[in-house]
Amino acid sequence: MALRHWSAVGAIAGLCFFGLLAAMYDEFYTEFGITSTDVELSYSDTLTRSWGFIITVAVALAVGISVVLWIWKRIFKRKHGRDCKIDQLPVPAYLTALAAIFAILICAGLIGENFMEAAGKRGAAGQPVTGLRLGLLFFDVRAQPVAEIVSVASSPVTIPTRGLTFLGKSGRSFVLYCTADGQILRLSMERFTLRTSTHQALREPGARDCGTAVTRQLPQ
Repeated sequence: MALRHWSAVGAIAGLCFFGLLAAMYDEFYTEFGITSTDVELSYSDTLTRSWGFIITVAVALAVGISVVLWIWKRIFKRKHGRDCKIDQLPVPAYLTALAAIFAILICAGLIGENFMEAAGKRGAAGQPVTGLRLGLLFFDVRAQPVAEIVSVASSPVTIPTRGLTFLGKSGRSFVLYCTADGQILRLSMERFTLRTSTHQALREPGARDCGTAVTRQLPQ
């Protein structure tokens, strides 16, 4: 009975937690007018890019569940005059543990979404974003100002890059964001090479001019 209860609790918590992670990444990319799928962020990518956040939430869940079980064991002992094992706890103990899990996940989700939204706003304004860290790497999200775009033709041509931010890749294209008008551009990886900067912010005069005709006519 206990095993079935804990299996159900774990399955529900796991689904909810992954849903929160996916929503957090979408919160970041929403600031650019796209979703995480537009830069081909897969389920496995979502997990591997969030290992610091996952560890932190796992520790919080372990502590929270341990406290709930300790309280219920104390209640059981007071009522029956003896100690009990976890599998002897009544059904309300599992429901309380599930409620504690939801409360922790909701708090973690709200905190994570605030971080992601703030990071997305920085990236949309042209500021470099190279992951969110609080000691550990919580979320590996990136929005890097483009430093150089060069064609791979026999006679290379350097393309103006001011105001462009690199968000990721989709298929055989670079996904770029224009800070001047908030539009998404896709640049062929077969025709161009791209170099980004993790430090250069788009703050210098005349930086927000990526709506030029030259850039708009780049091959997709």
